[in-house]
Amino acid sequence: MKRKLTTILSADVAGYSRLMGHDEEGTHARVAALGRELLEPAIDAHGGTLIKKTGDGLLAEFASVVEAVRYAIEVQQGAAERNAGFSPDQHIAFRIGINLGDVIVEAGDIFGDGVNVAVRLEGLAEPGGIVVSRAVREHVRDKLKLTFEDLGEQLVRNIARPVHAFHVRPEGSAPERTGNVRNRSLRRGALAAVAALAVAMVIQGAVWWTTHPGSLPALTAALSRVTWASQVARTDLAARLSIVVLPFANLSGDPQQEYFVDGITESLTTDLSRALPGSFVVARGTAFTYKGRPVDANQVGRDLNVRYLLEGSAMADGDRVRVNAQLIDAQTNTELWAERFDSQRKDMLEIQDQIVGRLSRAVGLRLVDIEARRSERERSSNPSAVDFAMRGQAIVNRPASRETMIAARPLFQRALEYDPDNVDALAGLATTYVYEVLNSYYENGREERLRKATALIQRALAIEPRHIVALKIHAALFRAEGLFDDAIAASQVVIAQNPGEPWAYKEVGLSELYLGRFHEALDWFEKADRIGPRDPSRWIWLGAMGRAQFFLGRDKEAIRLLKLSADANPNDARAYALLAAVYASSGGTDDAASALASCLRLRPEMTINRLFADWSVPLQATSAAYQRQHERFREGLRIAGMPEG
Repeated sequence: MKRKLTTILSADVAGYSRLMGHDEEGTHARVAALGRELLEPAIDAHGGTLIKKTGDGLLAEFASVVEAVRYAIEVQQGAAERNAGFSPDQHIAFRIGINLGDVIVEAGDIFGDGVNVAVRLEGLAEPGGIVVSRAVREHVRDKLKLTFEDLGEQLVRNIARPVHAFHVRPEGSAPERTGNVRNRSLRRGALAAVAALAVAMVIQGAVWWTTHPGSLPALTAALSRVTWASQVARTDLAARLSIVVLPFANLSGDPQQEYFVDGITESLTTDLSRALPGSFVVARGTAFTYKGRPVDANQVGRDLNVRYLLEGSAMADGDRVRVNAQLIDAQTNTELWAERFDSQRKDMLEIQDQIVGRLSRAVGLRLVDIEARRSERERSSNPSAVDFAMRGQAIVNRPASRETMIAARPLFQRALEYDPDNVDALAGLATTYVYEVLNSYYENGREERLRKATALIQRALAIEPRHIVALKIHAALFRAEGLFDDAIAASQVVIAQNPGEPWAYKEVGLSELYLGRFHEALDWFEKADRIGPRDPSRWIWLGAMGRAQFFLGRDKEAIRLLKLSADANPNDARAYALLAAVYASSGGTDDAASALASCLRLRPEMTINRLFADWSVPLQATSAAYQRQHERFREGLRIAGMPEG
């Protein structure tokens, strides 16, 4: 069985049965002509593949997300032009849905949730409309002049989790009729109410279990039938990583800013649930019952059966936005972590995304670290797969080194001894192998490490297809194998699931770098840095930004960034090697010698051939533009005095 990431497009004729009843032969002839003259030729023109015709529609796939959307716009515009001369009740209008997802390829056809989501998105479209998933929107939003109408989280048939959908149209085109938008808003409100009720039922079930511990099997079985709450069934981890995001206070004094502050609370609730696989994050509706009320942490913890509270405030003042956040232990009523976030106020939604992303990432890392320490203290009396997996993840979250990978691996292996299907441990163990390859933390056995990582990731995603860590390391594995387009697509899936994950933006940037698109790579690295200015992985994109700047001839800026990368992770010998090369290339002999000495202190065996033989990706898979610039690094190292060896 073969799988791949691809862009899936589903299209059909709106009201086809009605049109056939009105004029069977005429409608059939017109639809056939549209397929023959417009739909099918345009698929080839945009680099797509026709998978199958469906009577009044088709299913196609595209290697490029951008080209899939361009195709959809061309089809809708062409179909509208061909309706000239016909009365409105005779217009042929297509509905189109587009999704980026993982599919099964078999006998010239494609199957799986990726296809099902595209078909369901098509069903959400208005006649003449295009509806895309969040993954598609994130991929094309900065590349095409389009307007996106956020349709929110949509519960669709046969898909376990809500799908975040967007209606798309070219900029300047007329918006949908008010009635349509209003009906959609009402539908979303009704669905949100149902979802809130379901989560409330789950919360009550979790509270009930704490007073009936002997009934865990029955509760687990019941929860497994509630697909919206599948992660809550992992009660061990949920009890540990359980948190409520209390409504943030609006300190601006302007009631008009209340929507912005509430939006931070709501988005942070969603992002935390994505950033912490298996966690129990109290639903937004329940959390907002505390809005405007004095709060006692102990009481809230007991009421909601959560261990942690996140509370804070936001203030928008002129061109600045400031957000304060505090993480509280509900059992002891003590502050565990606090942070202040300041940002420019240019685009309120963009600012909100940045703040929410940074908060969710920072809080997620802090919670894992706290619970790992708690597990370490308690493990002698009550060890479990969750304990060992959490301790391993806390180590992996630190700045990477050969030692951290060696220390984390046995913890994940112990977790799998307790529970062979523990997805956190499977993904964590795969991470150690992929990181070893990408950072050259090994003497030999590159292909064996990648083989082991592939098996672990496949197993993890088979158990939990949307596990965020497994999806992240899947993208990194593609990059390690030199499959850069696949790595970009896989990273976009992560961004769609958790826009606050800077690691994924970095992954897109690295693949763009290897493909020779240096300016585009810098854009993605800068996005990662805006979201994760204190992220433990920041040294990776700082070093990559340094490489991109060197490739663009900006040696001074490259030196600044490579020094920041080395400061952020002093164990990364390659940062010092690259710094030595740039110094030497720009005439800084003494600085080059000092940087080279730092490199060799960490890796005494390092030579030019060894450095590039162990490089994180197959050089032959990179673009000619990248390889030309890569050779400049080799020459710089020769000048600096690194042995050729």
